[in-house]
Amino acid sequence: MKRNKVGAHRAPGMLSALLLAMAVLLAACGGAGGGSGASQENAVEGQTAATAATSGEAKPSTRKVKTVNGEIEIPAEPKRIVAQGYLATFLALGIKPVGAPFWDIDSPHIKAQTEGIEDIGTIDASSVEKILALNPDLIVTLSDDPKLYEQLSKIAPTLVFVHTTFKDSREQIRTFGEILGKEKEAEAWIASFNETVEKAKQRIKGVVGENATAAIMGDFDKQLVVYADGLWRGAEAMYKHLGLKRPPLVQKSVDEGKEHVTISLEQVNEFSGDYLFVESGKQAGLDPSNPIWNTLDAVKNGRVYQMDTDYFWPYDPIAVKAQVDLIADMLVEGKHQF
Repeated sequence: MKRNKVGAHRAPGMLSALLLAMAVLLAACGGAGGGSGASQENAVEGQTAATAATSGEAKPSTRKVKTVNGEIEIPAEPKRIVAQGYLATFLALGIKPVGAPFWDIDSPHIKAQTEGIEDIGTIDASSVEKILALNPDLIVTLSDDPKLYEQLSKIAPTLVFVHTTFKDSREQIRTFGEILGKEKEAEAWIASFNETVEKAKQRIKGVVGENATAAIMGDFDKQLVVYADGLWRGAEAMYKHLGLKRPPLVQKSVDEGKEHVTISLEQVNEFSGDYLFVESGKQAGLDPSNPIWNTLDAVKNGRVYQMDTDYFWPYDPIAVKAQVDLIADMLVEGKHQF
């Protein structure tokens, strides 16, 4: 205390000099920060963000996703997802949605993983109240109905991906991996998928000729349908991954942009291939009791296979991977032959 008093009395002019020096120093600091209160504030915010980033604490709370409805902002790590489609894709990435349509929940490919997922019903307006009750923070839907989108987007950020959005399972998994910050999981899954496909192709090599053709036929609304292209009914697994060729008329339909074509019983022989896969065909008359049956080359050569509807209808990545394996077993081991 004594020293302070002595200093104060020793140099009365020193205080003024000290205050002047402090004023100059403060002015210099202000110039370095941009000379305004707002700039100084921004500098502090930037420093805080940089410090947090350096320490690994800063993580974006949201991310933006481009969709048919424009750019949508979604949670970076959504916790309560409703999947109006793509349930299996989420599961493949290690994420369990809180709600999904019953047919996805009951799919034989994922049923062991869907316990606790709420049934939201069908993909239409009737599901809105059920979805609202689940309090989702993200909704993904197959529907391109603008009215349904308007209702869903009021509940939570909603991403629309119609079934034709992705060309195959790899693209689907990779896209959802990017959306959900699960890129590593997506690439690991794709690597496993590629391995399954390669092994299946090696198994059928030498059993199925390089130029052999295969057709998929089934019943829809009591009509006989040839599934020319698309993702379901095993078409993706058979044509895109195993590389089986389509019969000429089926390929012509694909070239014309058709996913399927309705034919009469009299046209079966024209559209059938060296191998014939039949899904729910009996209602349309494609069964061993029909006289046309025995005229088919595939029947004469014992190359007709029954496709289980529940197993081959889904076109999610998990289903397609399993279908690749089963189709190879059908061709090599004669499984599910008529």
